[in-house]
Amino acid sequence: MSRQPDSGSSVEEAESILERLAATALDDDYYAAHHSPPRPVAKVLTAVMAGVFGLLVTVAAVQTRNDRPSTEAERDALIENIRVREDLVESKQETVVGLQQQIADLQAESVVDGPGTIGLRIAAGAVAVEGPGVVITVKSSANEDRPDGRITDTDLQLVVNGLWLAGAEAVSVGGHRLTATSAIRSAGEAITVNYRSVIEPIVIEAIGDEDVLRSRWEEGPSGRYLAARAEADGVTFDVRGSDDVELGTAPEARLSVSAEPLRRSES
Repeated sequence: MSRQPDSGSSVEEAESILERLAATALDDDYYAAHHSPPRPVAKVLTAVMAGVFGLLVTVAAVQTRNDRPSTEAERDALIENIRVREDLVESKQETVVGLQQQIADLQAESVVDGPGTIGLRIAAGAVAVEGPGVVITVKSSANEDRPDGRITDTDLQLVVNGLWLAGAEAVSVGGHRLTATSAIRSAGEAITVNYRSVIEPIVIEAIGDEDVLRSRWEEGPSGRYLAARAEADGVTFDVRGSDDVELGTAPEARLSVSAEPLRRSES
């Protein structure tokens, strides 16, 4: 007949095992170090480190407090310097405006309109003009297979020179007034007048006697050249008279020259 184990003795054995495990879980040296008091040297080092840390904190606080007035003074000086510079710039700007006004007044006083000066100012492109004249519109060929069918800067130069030859008093190309210093040039595939691009159709306007200017231009070398270009290369152009052609002034850069009169040596 089998015998059942006593439950009470099993519980006591388990409790004794747990107690032994708890008693031997830590090394004996741990208990020895834990219960031993700190050495005097450790106490002294701890006190010294705490004192040094406190000294550093105190020095930093004092240094910050001592540097605050100089920092604020530098900031105030910088702000004052900025204000002085702003006032100086504003004063210079006012001086520039005043000088520009003086230049404009002197220029206005130096130019006295008269029978001679008006014609010179018109020829120079310094004043806007209006009156009868002709309007010529030119455009490249619509056929892209004709490589010579594009309007070039040379075409425009010949048209303009023909208008001057026919007696034009003022000329503009694409809305740009021409002067003695104007340039009609190519820039890649674009054409520039006074260094500004013009787009097709290009309108050329000229002021002068409407009938005389038109007939002289058409019968002159410029008109015959453009007619031949139209027949051979397919460019198109239209010439019409107008009772009211208005041309603005030329750009300021085109009104100034850097040339000096030639001084002949006396011998």
